[in-house]
Amino acid sequence: MKTDKNRINIMSSCDENYAKLVPVQLLSIASNLLKSKQGKYTEVHYYLFYSRISENIIESLRAYCETLGIAFHNIYITDTKLYAELAAKGGSWTYEAFFSLECYRYLPEEVDRILYIDAADVLILGDIGEYYFLDFEGCSLIVTPGRYNVKNSEIFKKDDLSDEELRQGILRGLFNSGSYVINVDKMRKTNMPLSDYIAFKKALEEIYPDSNRIYFGDQGLLSAVFVEDIKYFGYPEIKNIWYQPYNFCMWFFDRSAEICGGNPPYIPRIIHFAGPPGNIKPWKLTSENETELRPGQWPYYMIYKLYANQAQQDISKFSLQIPATHNKEKSLGRNDPCFCGSKKKYKHCCGK
Repeated sequence: MKTDKNRINIMSSCDENYAKLVPVQLLSIASNLLKSKQGKYTEVHYYLFYSRISENIIESLRAYCETLGIAFHNIYITDTKLYAELAAKGGSWTYEAFFSLECYRYLPEEVDRILYIDAADVLILGDIGEYYFLDFEGCSLIVTPGRYNVKNSEIFKKDDLSDEELRQGILRGLFNSGSYVINVDKMRKTNMPLSDYIAFKKALEEIYPDSNRIYFGDQGLLSAVFVEDIKYFGYPEIKNIWYQPYNFCMWFFDRSAEICGGNPPYIPRIIHFAGPPGNIKPWKLTSENETELRPGQWPYYMIYKLYANQAQQDISKFSLQIPATHNKEKSLGRNDPCFCGSKKKYKHCCGK
């Protein structure tokens, strides 16, 4: 199947609480990907997998996507029992996080690849073609690497699962699942059912019979199952877990000063609000906890606020309320350097 270079497919999955925040994400997608805005692509399709979202919210999201120019597809999952079993050993993740495992069963035939992004706490701030259209080279997933083999600084192999020390790293996650690209065409051909994931989970339970959390959410399970079937973005030319333009996590700033003087030496295109102290999500930022943010994080929270304010204004007619963001007196001036790292003034870049 030939990939359509004018179309981007994106999927996410969540419950009702996060669904109320999805409009902010949708606005960032439309603003930066659609040719009708300032992007490069004539079509953007957004597939929302769910089982616990009310129909009025689904219809509000559909209506908002229509105004943005995004093709919205809601995919209702009826049987969640096996997903819940997988989530039970994955820590604090809800079972919706595991819906990507069988996404190929529900997506239309014309979808040969799809970008998975976490609902609510991921924004797209620029062109993602370099990442999205990367050659799978026969692999099932394209990811931003988050971990290399501590013994040889190379990517992990399937045999590493037999090494206790290495297995623990794999189950923690070889990548962060805030964004990754799924080879839907290969998944269809492989046709791996949920029962195989359950069997894998049971094998791990025999190794860790007393553990309530065996793997770290969907990213830990995916890493273990596809350990030798993953294409790492940038590898082997770049072996640096801090190189993450397409899954730029806020934990970058935990060590940014020692790595590159405080700011990434590249322009982040996909922003993931994961990892700041206390894991403060942008919609939970308050005057009490904002002082916990690391230097460098604030501009990204500001851009979320800008999108959230605009999205709330846009969707007010659809009777959907986005949880309020904290209004701090400090703001990004139009003559300030743009938060995206382009070195242009904000008014000449993302503030146009």
